[in-house]
Amino acid sequence: MGGKKKPTLSQLAKKAEKEKAQQAQKAKKEVKKEETPAKRTIQVLDEKVFQAIAKEVQDMRVVTPYEIASKYGIKMSVAFKVLRNLKERGDLVLVAKGHRTEIYVPAKRS
Repeated sequence: MGGKKKPTLSQLAKKAEKEKAQQAQKAKKEVKKEETPAKRTIQVLDEKVFQAIAKEVQDMRVVTPYEIASKYGIKMSVAFKVLRNLKERGDLVLVAKGHRTEIYVPAKRS
């Protein structure tokens, strides 16, 4: 006996307005996604970038792989390899090494 009540006209209008606003928000978000280009990271390092990193590192107080990766747009694994290579060349000195990161200082500062 009975059943679900039908919504009033004002309730239907509010519901339709809310759905329209949600669709507009969704369309706005899709447009934003299309506009922003994907951030590209360098997976293979060329000699020119390596030399730029080697030069820049000498002026830094401390050097971490994250700083190098974010500054030059390279992958973290490539940044680790670059810093280890600079350490082998004698440009950097390893100060602290943890499970996930390594901290270096320029050789002239140590």
